[in-house]
Amino acid sequence: MVLAIIALLMAVLLPAVSLARQHAAEAMCRSNLRQMTVILKTYCLDHDNRFPDPTFLYHSAKSLDPNQPVLYPMGCRWHDARIGPGSPFLIEHPELQGALIPYLGNPKILVCRTGARANTERGCSSWSPVLVHVHSGGARAMAVRHNKDIPIIPQYTYTMNGTLCRAFRTADLLARSSAVGADAYDMDPRTLRRWEVRRETQVTRSPAEVFVFGEENSWAINEEVYGEGTCNLSGLWPTDMDQDPDRDMLDSILAPFEFRGVINTGSLDIAPSYVLATDENRMRVSKVPNAKAGSAFATCHRPRGGDLNTGHSYVSLLDGHVQKVTVADQLRRSRRVENLPDSRLGPGGNLHLAWPLNTPPLGGWENQ
Repeated sequence: MVLAIIALLMAVLLPAVSLARQHAAEAMCRSNLRQMTVILKTYCLDHDNRFPDPTFLYHSAKSLDPNQPVLYPMGCRWHDARIGPGSPFLIEHPELQGALIPYLGNPKILVCRTGARANTERGCSSWSPVLVHVHSGGARAMAVRHNKDIPIIPQYTYTMNGTLCRAFRTADLLARSSAVGADAYDMDPRTLRRWEVRRETQVTRSPAEVFVFGEENSWAINEEVYGEGTCNLSGLWPTDMDQDPDRDMLDSILAPFEFRGVINTGSLDIAPSYVLATDENRMRVSKVPNAKAGSAFATCHRPRGGDLNTGHSYVSLLDGHVQKVTVADQLRRSRRVENLPDSRLGPGGNLHLAWPLNTPPLGGWENQ
């Protein structure tokens, strides 16, 4: 009888204890995100109000320079303890440290325990046993392969909003042109504008509407490309959107072969569904394939039925507050899933949290 009572109490209490642990882990994650926003603002105060380059938060441009010897695989840096933000190697080589390393204090604030556990479970990339990044430039080609022998010890799970160090182009759309197909629009060249976002003062949307840091999965979960989920978007940043003379050359080299959704640098690039394109010397707005239409925030907090693609995430906003982001919030209108509610963020889904301008993205919000 006593044993039965004890078993009954355990059955009642264990779920409550588990839930309490989850709440505690999420509270710590939110605290870390707030601290990351403070750290970024401190960096900006020391650097003429300029944002750090999101690609080089934790490891410097020199450490990723393809002309330098590759000490460790780029795709593994997020989980390689030998070159993590708190590693002796990075402390001994300040030239390899990213922009935020001197401001961190305790590098443990870069890791959400829930995210680290999920990323360890799923690995460096669950869609392929070997992660391959390839870039061909003239006679030079570079491939960086995932090293399966490196233990997965997550060094960071928070990444920065990649749009906070970009040049954007916007324009008014004209009537749909049948000559360029159903997925393209003519544009009025007289309204073409180029917007620089390198400083907080250049962000024209409310600081309460633009995220600074978010949690990211280590696995890509775009249904069309990787066949692993139906809810989130992960893909390449469309490089033809951002070809401007001020863009860092190394960033241009890295972009074509970085698989968003796989944590390998320090940015979370969430791209619009439409980009500028040319067709017989005519400027137009062209639809980006869903495979390349942005990245997703993490989905590992309290997933339903153990499916790590169905949980929620947290982001810190420019004004310092932290916001919960559900799977439904991340969905664009073009990627609706029947059994999920509409996104509270509108037709652009998670692009609403990334877009720093009052001016809508090319194609307009209604076409995202």
